[in-house]
Amino acid sequence: MWKEMREDLSDRLVEGTQKFGGGNVMMWGYVGWEGVGYTTRIEGKMDAELYISILEDELQQTIDYHTISLINFIFQQDNNPKHISKMARKWFEDHGIVVMKWPAQSPDLNPIEHL
Repeated sequence: MWKEMREDLSDRLVEGTQKFGGGNVMMWGYVGWEGVGYTTRIEGKMDAELYISILEDELQQTIDYHTISLINFIFQQDNNPKHISKMARKWFEDHGIVVMKWPAQSPDLNPIEHL
C-alpha cells in the first residue's frame, strides 16, 4: 500500500482479509541452493504412499533438472508422521538421500513454510 507520511489508515488504504473459512490449498514444493524445484498440488489427504509418489515424481525431477549430486545433498523435512514413516525412510535410503535430523514441532524453522 501507499500512503502519505503521517496519514492515518483509512478504508481507502486497508483491505480486509479472511483468516478462516476461506478455503485452502495443500502443496508440496522444493527450495534449495539451486533455486526452486518442481511442485505439486495435493488433492485430498496425504498419506505415506502419496508422499513416496511425490518424492518419486517431483523430488526426482527436481534433482534431475538441477543436476544435483547426491554426494553432498541433504534433504530437510519436518517430522510429520508420513515423512518419517518406515516407507519414507526406506525410499530415502534406497535412493541414497541423506535426511537432516530435525526437531519435532518446529515449523518456524522450516524455510519452505514462508514460500
